[in-house]
Amino acid sequence: MIIVPAEHPLDWKKPPVVTLLLIVLNVLIYFGYQGGDTQRREHAVDVYLAQSLLSRERPLFSASLQSRERIEQGQREAVESLPRPQLAWAILSDLEFGHELRSLPAYQQDAAWQEARAKAESARDRLSSLRFGFVPARFTVEGLVGSMFLHGSFWHLAGNMVFLFVFGFALEIALGRWMYLGLYLLSGLCSGLLWWLLDPAWVPGVGASGAISGLMGMYIGVYGLRRIRFFYWLGPLLGYFSAPALWILPLWLGKELFGLIRAADHVNYYAHIGGLVSGFVAVWMPRHFGRLRVDRAYLDKEDPDAAFKRALDGLNDQIGRFALDQAATRGCELLTLYPGRLALIECLYNVATARQDRTLMSAVLKQLFALPRSQEADSLVSRLADESAALGQRLLCHPAIQLHLLRKLLSLDDSARALGCWRRLAESGQLPEQLPQLTLQLAKRLGARRENHAVAEMSRFLNRHFPGAEPTRQITVYQQHLAP
Repeated sequence: MIIVPAEHPLDWKKPPVVTLLLIVLNVLIYFGYQGGDTQRREHAVDVYLAQSLLSRERPLFSASLQSRERIEQGQREAVESLPRPQLAWAILSDLEFGHELRSLPAYQQDAAWQEARAKAESARDRLSSLRFGFVPARFTVEGLVGSMFLHGSFWHLAGNMVFLFVFGFALEIALGRWMYLGLYLLSGLCSGLLWWLLDPAWVPGVGASGAISGLMGMYIGVYGLRRIRFFYWLGPLLGYFSAPALWILPLWLGKELFGLIRAADHVNYYAHIGGLVSGFVAVWMPRHFGRLRVDRAYLDKEDPDAAFKRALDGLNDQIGRFALDQAATRGCELLTLYPGRLALIECLYNVATARQDRTLMSAVLKQLFALPRSQEADSLVSRLADESAALGQRLLCHPAIQLHLLRKLLSLDDSARALGCWRRLAESGQLPEQLPQLTLQLAKRLGARRENHAVAEMSRFLNRHFPGAEPTRQITVYQQHLAP
């Protein structure tokens, strides 16, 4: 049975940075560190066999196994007949047997046996699941924390990372990055602590499942009785349904309790239950008492651009009523509140052009020229260049505007429009100090297109107005290079 929330679509405008970093960290640890466990295991077996421990510990192990697991005589003989490397690893990796062994008088009185065992266990404990895994019967903080970032197999990792992504994507936005990360780690710790309290086993536990179960509990705590959408998969049945989020908690908890009672696999249901309950309580209780802030706009699916869209609609309403003076005043305020918004820039460009408003046009073009490249932004720059060439556009032909426009057109590699802009700037009589270098850049681009007449025009201009400048010398040399 799988029931997961499907309330929010993925929104990459607010990427879940912490969730993605957790996924990357788990993947890197699995492939970069845990990938060496096969060699570590083989080395541990070699050390064990080299210490001649197998013949001494084989009968003790089979007797212990028969006592603990209540296996029959035939099963005991099958264990003892395993190939030497397999049997050696079965004995060495059985932590409970190792614990029992230390209580035997014969072991306690044999220093050589103890030394040989210590060497083999030292090699064994280099495996990731034993070095950083959590063994409840020998509690360590290192294991409690480290186990959250280890996994038993590729599919164990893949399943956990899918659920981490599904739940983490929404929770990171709703709770905020640092609160989300703190509660994720807290749930992982609580899941291990419950296992330690209720079942202090000698089995190493690994996996992010406890922390991810905590995310499931947090999700329920965040939404409470709010009705949300879920996806379900139950055998051949799959689909969607809506229900109060809190109603799903008993289903998730019941599934884990059923698995715990049934105990037919190697899933750590104690960790799942501990994470689920702790995650729910860690969010539900603070929210109930008003101690936890949640992004309600995200939960209510409010459009993050709603305020901007209302402001833009208000501005368009003023323009539609021909209240251009009010629109210009309001436009300057909106440019400060919402910088870099192309829709606003284009709207106010029209107002500034109609009113020949220098102040507004300066603010609009400052933001336009700072925009990163996009089809819409480049189109507005091209429109500005075309309208600068039209009669009656004295404001747009101002040398300061043409200088910035020339730079922008060169960055867009629009040589044809850049040439018109350069000519307007050259004819203005106000020649900025950057003009020789920009002229050289444009000349090289036009020369590459074999527009030699334009290059000659620019060379004459620089020789007349900037005879001693380095770009003048370079363009002269370049023109000679272009000559047939």
